[in-house]
Amino acid sequence: MLTEEQLLASDSSARQEALNPHKSFIVQAPAGSGKTELLIQRYLTLLSRVEDPEEVLAITFTRKAAAEMQHRVLQALTTAREGHEPQADYQRVTYDAACAVLARDSESGWQLLESPGRMRIQTMDSLNARLARRLPLSSGLGGLVPTLADAEMDGLYKAAAVSTIEDWLLTPGETSQALEQLLAHLDNNTGLFVGYLSAMLAKRDQWLDIIGGGRLSNAEAVLVRQRLEKTIRNLVEAYLESVHDACPSAAMAKLPALALYAGRNLVDRDGGSDVADWMLACETFPGTRAEFLDAWRGLATLLLTQQGQWRKSVNVSIGFPPGDSGQKKALQAILEDLAHEDMFRELLAGTLTLPPSRYTEEQWQVLLALFDLLPIAVAELRTLFAARGVTDHIEVALAASKALGSVEEPSELALLMDYKVTHLLIDEMQDTSLSQYDLIEKLTAGWQADDGRTMFCVGDPMQSIYRFRNAEVGQFLLAQSAGIGAVKMDRLVLRRNFRSGEHLVH
Repeated sequence: MLTEEQLLASDSSARQEALNPHKSFIVQAPAGSGKTELLIQRYLTLLSRVEDPEEVLAITFTRKAAAEMQHRVLQALTTAREGHEPQADYQRVTYDAACAVLARDSESGWQLLESPGRMRIQTMDSLNARLARRLPLSSGLGGLVPTLADAEMDGLYKAAAVSTIEDWLLTPGETSQALEQLLAHLDNNTGLFVGYLSAMLAKRDQWLDIIGGGRLSNAEAVLVRQRLEKTIRNLVEAYLESVHDACPSAAMAKLPALALYAGRNLVDRDGGSDVADWMLACETFPGTRAEFLDAWRGLATLLLTQQGQWRKSVNVSIGFPPGDSGQKKALQAILEDLAHEDMFRELLAGTLTLPPSRYTEEQWQVLLALFDLLPIAVAELRTLFAARGVTDHIEVALAASKALGSVEEPSELALLMDYKVTHLLIDEMQDTSLSQYDLIEKLTAGWQADDGRTMFCVGDPMQSIYRFRNAEVGQFLLAQSAGIGAVKMDRLVLRRNFRSGEHLVH
């Protein structure tokens, strides 16, 4: 653990490094660490070095956050213009940066205080709308329409799902066959079907690029199946690595023999079961490949109750009959040692809900039917949008992405954005969804190392609040190690908390 002096030195060094205008950074900053002030200092530092203020783009995730950031930037500039020098060190950094911006403003005739709209501080949703509206025809958005909030969209998603059934179930053809197959899979429970389909429409930005326009050729189906199964396998194996790392080494040596003992007894008693098979898979302590999932499930069933808690008793129901040779006592001792291993317990319980890494043929046929139907449901939703003159945030994001083209073949708009955006700052990075990461990657597709353009991301994985908007915290962790697209970022960590002190904590 860092001493107070080491904490202050580490924090100060990170804050100073974060203002280097020539490098890209991803900053992990907990609540109360002053990340907004740091973001403003970085913004001002970059603003003082560009030809036009529009070259610096700052993205936040709420209108309130964008308004607050712009207000504080204007406040800093006003304070600097009036010459009110602050006393606190962190305020002095902001003041000096604001003075440099005013000098640049005077030299270039920006008049930022009179024209604050030139400062590009906006939400991700407003950026999407701006991009889509620049090319309304090619983007597919079709012009200016009101964007409904997420809470207002649930009824439209369900209406589109209902229309899909009503319009296509009795229409002869491949779509009605796909509908019949899916309804049969759900025991003809139309309520359940509408619920599932509307949930899929609310996340269509995650799968539209996979299934394309609908019915897949045999060759396309093979590739999509391989892609999906590979993704599932990677997720399962990443999870199993976490479980393996959380398991105390003392338990690793003893558990396989006890699981095998219990599995054999269950076979003798019941003639075989999934649980018995899982336990018999524990010939050695399981590894982290997907093939070991059954063995992990065996250990979970051996050690945990159905409620996911450590077992309090060991008996014949899990393969430990009376009159053993000490196996029951050995397992009880392990359970006592594990009593406070909450992380391992929670992760182990999660193995029982992990999916197999390969589809059965029946499952795959249902998925193919779903691939046929989903584009139809999207078309029904877009028809409803047109009829009511509204859209949602996902449609705007999809239109923005389309307007930018691809990473390999950027559109003219993307090339224009690439020219104008020299520095990109992103607040609350942990609340970024996969589709938004894709947009950021397209915006920075032409960037090269040491070409003067930088990315600056700030966030904290522990504070994600946008799971309902498909925020993907894992991408923040991936960006820390691999960057985003071609942009690699140095990792910085802020640890000091300015919102509480020793007496308050006590």
